[in-house]
Amino acid sequence: MKRVWKGIALTAAVAMATMACGQKAEISNIKKHIVYLASDELGGRMPGAEGEKLAQRYLSAEFRKYGLAPKGTDDKSYYQHFTFHMSKNPHDTAEATTGELYHGTNVIGYLDNKAAYTIVIGAHYDHLGDGTRGNSLDANPKGKIHHGADDNASGTAGVLELARIFTSNGVTEKYNILFICFSAEEAGLIGSKYYVNHPTIPLNKTSCMINMDMIGRLNDSTRKVIVYGTGTSNVWEPLLDHTRSDVVLKFDSAGVGPSDQTSFYLKSIPVLFFFTGQHSDYHKPTDVAEKINYEGEKRVIDLVAQVVDSLQNYPKLAFQMTSTHESTSSTFKVSMGIMPDYAYDKPGLRVDGVTDNRPAQKAGIKADDVIIQMGEYPVKDIYSYMDALNKFDKGKTTIVVVQRGAEKKEFTVTF
Repeated sequence: MKRVWKGIALTAAVAMATMACGQKAEISNIKKHIVYLASDELGGRMPGAEGEKLAQRYLSAEFRKYGLAPKGTDDKSYYQHFTFHMSKNPHDTAEATTGELYHGTNVIGYLDNKAAYTIVIGAHYDHLGDGTRGNSLDANPKGKIHHGADDNASGTAGVLELARIFTSNGVTEKYNILFICFSAEEAGLIGSKYYVNHPTIPLNKTSCMINMDMIGRLNDSTRKVIVYGTGTSNVWEPLLDHTRSDVVLKFDSAGVGPSDQTSFYLKSIPVLFFFTGQHSDYHKPTDVAEKINYEGEKRVIDLVAQVVDSLQNYPKLAFQMTSTHESTSSTFKVSMGIMPDYAYDKPGLRVDGVTDNRPAQKAGIKADDVIIQMGEYPVKDIYSYMDALNKFDKGKTTIVVVQRGAEKKEFTVTF
């Protein structure tokens, strides 16, 4: 009965918020942002490179146009500069301490409603440059621009559109909103980790953090959006259950995951992370603006706007710890060279795509295969797959069992 009552209350709250938020995301704006950020001119937005500096100027100019106050290192600049060493492993939460020194810059704008607490809306705007440094997959072309249209010009465009929406409609009076575009996410969540260790709004005055990473490839058939972090506050799942949208939501309760919300979760702040799924252009030069589903991205941004509006009906959110999947911050010794289908909700790990000349492709594994066993280790989902992957060393061989249609097939994979 308690959950039913809460659902009724939330239905009313979401309806009120939806009515209050007259502004919607506009495809023309989303497209303008992504086309520029993913252009050849910006060269893949490698931290510290000239292309990333051009992106910083673009983002700060947009924040200024929307009337956001600067909230970088001080109240006179949108920029928060930092230095870091490049990690060898993308999304590894352990910072590198040796090697070449890089420069990164978070871009931060503030909607000050004179409220007691603040909501953070963020996305990373950096990418892999020309693939010669950092975390481009081994089999990918070096020296070619990795445009990063979905990863993560799409999320950055979401931050800019939400900044426009919430500076236009004036319905967010119970919270301030801090809009952050993070640098050096691809190097190991460096920009967001730097921010939470040097916050420009006190963390104890931060109600929650909402992150968007790769929201530009909504599948029109399944319309599935994965939302991570739903267990980090008891408000999230019932609130999301009563949003008005034609997308299909798949919840993952964990606060730790492969993007910038992790940094906030580890500081005991409730988080959500919106993601439309992996694809075969991930970390490749072929992740270009022409492949973005702009209507689909608009749906995701409008959904996030609903969530933020609905939060106006609640005080500062209470934080809940969640179970952390063991392998989310592991350094993998080997790689299969597959793109997992993160939206797959049946037993096993569905392969969304394979990378040429990598172990899976060489063994004969194909897109749409569902991996159910690796050696002696059963694969029930993405997390047990990552756990199994960690058991193998480079040069080792194992049998991988997949479900291909009605058949089970075995493949010999050498890492």
